[in-house]
Amino acid sequence: MKKVILFLSLIVVIVFISHNIKTTDKKQTVNPILGDISFVHKFGHLPDLTTDEDLRIKTHFEYVENLLRQKEMPGLSPELRQKRKLLLDLLHNYQAKGIFPRNYDYKSNREPCFIDKENRICAVGYLIEKTVGRKIAEDINRKHKYDRILAMNDKTVDSWIEASGLSKEEVAMIQPTYGFQPTYSDNHITAVYGISSSALGGFNLSLNTLNGIQISKGTKNKTIAIVGLITGAGQTILGASSFPKTTKGLYANTTNESKKTLSMLNVGLGTTTMILSAWNLITNKKPKEKKLTLSLNSFETQDNNIGMAFTLKRKL
Repeated sequence: MKKVILFLSLIVVIVFISHNIKTTDKKQTVNPILGDISFVHKFGHLPDLTTDEDLRIKTHFEYVENLLRQKEMPGLSPELRQKRKLLLDLLHNYQAKGIFPRNYDYKSNREPCFIDKENRICAVGYLIEKTVGRKIAEDINRKHKYDRILAMNDKTVDSWIEASGLSKEEVAMIQPTYGFQPTYSDNHITAVYGISSSALGGFNLSLNTLNGIQISKGTKNKTIAIVGLITGAGQTILGASSFPKTTKGLYANTTNESKKTLSMLNVGLGTTTMILSAWNLITNKKPKEKKLTLSLNSFETQDNNIGMAFTLKRKL
């Protein structure tokens, strides 16, 4: 029995150690120098796969900004001290906006990203952009898009750091890593919604044509207009009730674009049918009586042949 208990205890210890090794893997932390200390400091536990990505990054920036502001810098010149304060103020503004780049290319690891494919710039890139210009930030991005600051052997980066009032290690502490950003393709339309939309759409297009004819020529029949009001309202309600909601994902918000487009078409066509049907009802009138009528008549000639003649009548 003791051996069984010892064996089970050993398994528990191994699982516990394995779990902690996995969650503290530096390849998965928000910063290679500070790790996830910012999140633990604020929430009392490590982040996991369910943790909101933006919350994780903002928490890191809040922590590192406070850390760098409290750090004593006795050997720093007044000019560099002022520059350091300016950059930390800019960092504060950046994290308050909450617009961060994403890692679209590395599935396995969290990686830094200087400027992503949607032109969202990282914190260090933002500090460079605001002090020496966007062009320099984009030049650095072309050479070091997914590089860590400490791995960048670049004169432009080093010159900027020397004039920043920050050390290269401090700049590296600012630079976060980002989780993989999957490309979502949630464009599924159910068969029921597709068939319902097609049936109502085709029927309403036919009614729109008939409504147009009746509006132009006049009619006593109100059936087409009444049916159009009903089916038009039905298609509008179908589109509005099926309009897809934006889903908040781990790294991004997604929308079913195909369903969104179809829903907009349903609302648009349904509304058009209701408008034409209402117009048909409002302007409903008898067909105009023609004052002039032209008819073709036959008659018997004197030599017993059949003749044809046009007759034009005008009503007074």
